[in-house]
Amino acid sequence: MSSSESNHYCKNLMEVNKSHSVVTNQAIYNEQGTLLLAAGSELSEKRADILLQHKLLKPLEQCIGIASSFSAKQLYEYLNKFAGNIAGLIAVTKNEDYQKTLRQMCLFYEKYPLLQQNLTVLALRTPNIYYHGLFSAAAGLAIAIQLKLSQRELQTIFIAGLFHDVGFLYLAPELSQKNQEFSNDEWKALQAHPLIAQRFLNLVPDLPKEIGDAIVNHHERIDGTGYPYHIFGDKLPMVSQIIAATDNIIFNHSRYKDYGVHAHSMLLTALKLSDNIYFESVYDAAMVLFKHAPSPSTNLIEAPSVEELLVRQKMLQQQFQHAKFLSQKLMTFPASPMIRSVSAVMGRLAISVVRSGILQPEQEEWLNQSSHNMSSEDSLSLVELSVMLDQIYDQLLHLKNIMERVVESIPANNAPLKKMASDALNQIDLQYA
Repeated sequence: MSSSESNHYCKNLMEVNKSHSVVTNQAIYNEQGTLLLAAGSELSEKRADILLQHKLLKPLEQCIGIASSFSAKQLYEYLNKFAGNIAGLIAVTKNEDYQKTLRQMCLFYEKYPLLQQNLTVLALRTPNIYYHGLFSAAAGLAIAIQLKLSQRELQTIFIAGLFHDVGFLYLAPELSQKNQEFSNDEWKALQAHPLIAQRFLNLVPDLPKEIGDAIVNHHERIDGTGYPYHIFGDKLPMVSQIIAATDNIIFNHSRYKDYGVHAHSMLLTALKLSDNIYFESVYDAAMVLFKHAPSPSTNLIEAPSVEELLVRQKMLQQQFQHAKFLSQKLMTFPASPMIRSVSAVMGRLAISVVRSGILQPEQEEWLNQSSHNMSSEDSLSLVELSVMLDQIYDQLLHLKNIMERVVESIPANNAPLKKMASDALNQIDLQYA
């Protein structure tokens, strides 16, 4: 870990110590061999400040222990409680075969004290990331069982699911709270979190290396538009694709959780616009997973307003045209290795735009008519349209981020193209009114 990454983790441990005692289990020395903390020292704020001023001889994680770290029994109970609150998971996690496998996975986790330490810090310092990890572990295990993967692959998916975003413990805390409007430096830092997570897992003695590999690739996509390495599908492991799918699902579940029992229906709609970014077998297994959820027994309480949807639709129509113009111009700059990714995302975006119907005048006409005479069926259709607009927005944002990298790579001696591309990029303003 770099000094800044270690410092962020040290600050998290210092905060954890306020509720769960964090104590050194061995002496801590700096790189010059000077004793900084003796074994048995509690990591108070004052002592943490001492550590923050030095480069340590050994990683801090290997030198401390946390009182009441999460045991296998606690993790098993938390996972079942969490799954019980998500309609798409209840049906597939309550059967005995799944429960038996889950118990085995939790016992595997408990073999590694560093994992227990880190999961405890995740839960106490970044609860949203911790909950996302619980979902990825539970849902990923269900998908892996359905795909009949091996015991070792089940272990990889379970641990990688729990810890896929652990890298955020080593980054500035505000990064985990943002999902758009990143500066260039913030975007680069964000893209490092899978690499940081892999480095942490490599510190865990005897932990299979494929777990770290699954995590480092969980933001990669089969069309090469992911990060950090822009790997294409034929080079990606199945396990990382499962984590990628569960990560996308829980992101959307958090977005729609206020709709209660109807949230899983929205997840299915969102997944339908993501059918070509994961392995087909993973996508099919994820779809089956959520089709097991019971149909909502209550009516939808609230739908987005027609006026809001019309504003969003017009904005996305305009921004789609801006993005299409810029992507076509960037195709004349084949020197950038990211051009293939621009083409892939633009193609997927165009398909989503067609599927959603947002460019069709008939849809705008239907929206205007619905505002005068709204039925319960119309309300569900409005929600489905809102979900599709969310997905198009996400794809546009992803495309803009990729095109920013391409524009940055245009050499200064190609000033006309660089200026034109920069001006066109500034036209893509993804702000909801």
